[in-house]
Amino acid sequence: MSNTFSLEPLRPVYTLVGDESYVRDQFRAALWQQIPEATRAFGWVEDDLGETPLEAILDGARNPSLMAPVQVFWLRNARELFSRGSGSAEGEEAAPAGKKKHGNFPANVQAFAAQAGEPVPAVLVFIADHVHLPADRARLALEDKARMQRLEATLGQAGPLIPCAQPSASLAAALAQQMAAAQGCTLTRDQAMRLAELCDSSLEMMQREVEKLALYTGQGPIADEAVRALAAGDATASAYELAHRIAEGKRAPALVSLNRWLREEGATAAIGLVFQLSRAFSMALILRQERVRDRSGLYRVLPEGLRPPGFAADTVLAIAQRMSEGRLRHTLPELHRTDVALRSSPPSVALVLERAVTAMCSA
Repeated sequence: MSNTFSLEPLRPVYTLVGDESYVRDQFRAALWQQIPEATRAFGWVEDDLGETPLEAILDGARNPSLMAPVQVFWLRNARELFSRGSGSAEGEEAAPAGKKKHGNFPANVQAFAAQAGEPVPAVLVFIADHVHLPADRARLALEDKARMQRLEATLGQAGPLIPCAQPSASLAAALAQQMAAAQGCTLTRDQAMRLAELCDSSLEMMQREVEKLALYTGQGPIADEAVRALAAGDATASAYELAHRIAEGKRAPALVSLNRWLREEGATAAIGLVFQLSRAFSMALILRQERVRDRSGLYRVLPEGLRPPGFAADTVLAIAQRMSEGRLRHTLPELHRTDVALRSSPPSVALVLERAVTAMCSA
């Protein structure tokens, strides 16, 4: 995808909008190629708007380095441009310009863009990954729509907004086939569509899965068995389904889901199931405490390493909305006790799991 970005001539300001990191990484790679290889050590500057005032960054951009004909300033946390101070909350974005941490940044950035010569000596790239752009823009959350409008009215007046959006399933499948080809492997259309479905069209997740598949199979066609073995798959999906049944508090449907899982995965995978349930309820507890109700909030609040696969994001949100904080807090020690019991070689794994599910449904 790196050759799909129009970077000639370079513009003085770009804003990457969205949380699809694969697209952002492709843009970064394309921009990296615009810097002469001999000067890249001096020509690429990374900074965080949560730590450095924009005015200080603009001072550096207005005074180009003698060691590099062009410099790129890669600026994380563009949401900080709208905050009133270092400790401001997300809800304070609409503060008056004069009270904001970064001052009247729209006018300052537009002035910088207007004064840039040709070729531009410095490029500012703002990373606005606090916005979630779904494949279907009609499903854009109201909060994200408001953020987009603010970005369009401010940074959008100084340079192009580059969408880092979730692609449609068909486009994601096509990109998965391109990823596989780059690894020296081939995915059939059906395999690529299955991968896109399981990863909820998350290109970042799909790239990781394709890399694992390539390591597993080597060069050439990827077997269906490898896709089932390594792609984020049905066992994980079944665990989230069981967590949702438990959240509903209906013992009979929850036990049906548990028994189906046991038939498909077997008792030897029981500890893995408990781990997946613990993750699901831990994520839901954080979302409940932070009063998160949409996907963009989920990805903003949950830390790296504690985020659901794309296909399970809506399920985790539903669990957080359905279960009280007290019930969620009850499930975690119950799952811990279940984990201890399973590691003690019980005579019946199914009985241990059924007791845990019953207890969590009754909480």
